[in-house]
Amino acid sequence: MSMPLPHIDYKITLQLASVGFSFPGRRTLFTDISFDLKSNRTYALVGSNGVGKTTLFNLISGFHTARSGSILLRGKSISGLRPFKINRAGVGRTFQDLRLIGRLSVRENVLLAMPNNATDHWVKGLLPQSLFRSAQRHMESEADKVIADYCLWDIQDSFPREISFGQQKLLSLACCVANGADVILLDEPVAGISATYKDRIASLLSRLKSKGKTILMIEHDLDFVERTAGEFLLLSDGNMHRFDNLKALTESDVAVRTYG
Repeated sequence: MSMPLPHIDYKITLQLASVGFSFPGRRTLFTDISFDLKSNRTYALVGSNGVGKTTLFNLISGFHTARSGSILLRGKSISGLRPFKINRAGVGRTFQDLRLIGRLSVRENVLLAMPNNATDHWVKGLLPQSLFRSAQRHMESEADKVIADYCLWDIQDSFPREISFGQQKLLSLACCVANGADVILLDEPVAGISATYKDRIASLLSRLKSKGKTILMIEHDLDFVERTAGEFLLLSDGNMHRFDNLKALTESDVAVRTYG
């Protein structure tokens, strides 16, 4: 007798409604982008170069401001908020250039990414550290877990420039996790790394999804996205098209027009 499958409650975590955007003095990039993302899901955002995939990430994470429409996180508007506020609200982000802090160790990068650390408010810097000792011990313990889970334990005292590119990718992802984000935006998470690190990141993404996270990634490695993504979003000519699998996407008319 087979066991019943566990019920998974897929809740909408991120929603874009009629979002429009254009760079000053240039053509309109988006006029009416609408889609929603749910928890416990991994999505791949694909499209030709220059179509606006990273710009869309910048809109969600607050580095650009939409000209029209709204962006909602768990039903509340984050449109117009500064990147720091959006990050602390629950949107984590990696970049193609990683943006790790070179003068801090691996461990310090993870600690800095965690919410409620001593840098979160200037007042904390003026108060005796003894007041935060218990909270600091908790943060250190949580950092230990993240560092171990992301295969960074042996290099935690190293600086980003001293570790491999694959390890830097792991560190960038670890910082998103340490941040406690519900929505994780990954910009080319496996570009330029070995198969071993791709396998590690694929396994970590699977675990994050099982914990209820929403993952949206831009990635050109189709083998990787086919085995990790559950849905595909194709951005083409300012419009978003949704597909249940890679085969449906590649056989679609819009994909043929996009990629020729």
